[in-house]
Parts: sequence; C-alpha cells; structure tokens
Amino acid sequence: MSDATRTDTTEVAEKKQEQVRNREADFTKGIFASSDSFTLAWQMAQALAGSTIVPANFQKSPQNCLIAIEQANRLNMSPFLVMQNLYVIQGRPSWSSQWIIAAVNRSGKFDMELQFDEKKDKDGKPFSCQCWTMKEGRRVDGIVIDMDMARAEGWTSKNGSKWRTMPQVMLRYRAASFFARMNCPEVVLGMYSMEESEEI
Repeated sequence: MSDATRTDTTEVAEKKQEQVRNREADFTKGIFASSDSFTLAWQMAQALAGSTIVPANFQKSPQNCLIAIEQANRLNMSPFLVMQNLYVIQGRPSWSSQWIIAAVNRSGKFDMELQFDEKKDKDGKPFSCQCWTMKEGRRVDGIVIDMDMARAEGWTSKNGSKWRTMPQVMLRYRAASFFARMNCPEVVLGMYSMEESEEI
C-alpha cells in the first residue's frame, strides 16, 4: 500500500470517528426514524441495562431499555422515570396506577386534578368509585367501578388479590386507569395498568 493510499485510508477512518463523536440524537420522529437515532438509542439502552439502579425488568436487558427509551421519547420524559413506573407482565408493558394518575394530572389536558367519588355499601365498606375532572367548564366522567364488577370479572378471586385487602385503593386505581384510556389514551399510550395486566 502506498503512502498516499495509507494517508487517504487514515483520513477516511478519522472522518468516520469524528462523525460518530459529533453524532447528535434527533428523536423528534422517534428512535427508529434513522440509523443514527437507533444507534444512539441502542447505546443508551446498553448503558442503562448495565445499571443496578434501574428496575430488575431492565437490568441486563437493553431490549427492554430500548422500549422504555421509545416510550420516554413519545411522552417527553426521562427514560429513568419511565423505567421506574413501567412494568413488564407476561410480555405486556404496563404502567403503575400511581403513574397513570400523575400523568393525567400533569398532562395539562384538564382544568383540575382527577377527583374520586366514592361510595360505601350498607356495612360501611368501600363499594364503588368514579374518577372525574373538569375541562372547559364541563365535567368529564370515567365509568363507575364497583365491587359487583370486580367480583363478576374475577378480580377479587385471584391468588393474593389486593381487592380483598385494599378495596378502596384498588377501586381508585381501576377508576383512574379506565378514565385515562377512555378520555386521554394518548397520555398513557393506551396501555393497561400493572394491576390490570396482572389480573388479565
């Protein structure tokens, strides 16, 4: 190989390295929009998968981390925040119910935070819950979730079911997740809550 050819080859290699160093993530069209975006997202996913601080579903799994990065990009959030609230249950990505409530409240789509109308049965035990809020002067309702529905759907009969021990909390969680999917599915990307996925 001549000196000139060797110099040209070296210059090409240096230019490629410079391009890699100067590569900037442009995720405005998603992490799969270009090879550069995907490469950078994959590098991020590998780094996150090597952390012992991220939840177990993401440790040593850059593929799961890549999905979390994509979700974070869609929602304009930190990937770490998404990973703290995204669970993989039998292959189904699902949000924690607390995250769903917080995401709806911070979305700015409604005039006030989510409210919960709760009723008790004749024995004073939690029986039903309806999630609602206001938008431009009108009330936006979710469906009423009650213990009759929970029993009919088999939610209360699952092993280790929290419906038996914490019915008020579960009524709220289910009312909020139904509200979000019906009234602002883009906020939760149409996904189920962790509790729903476990019961499914």
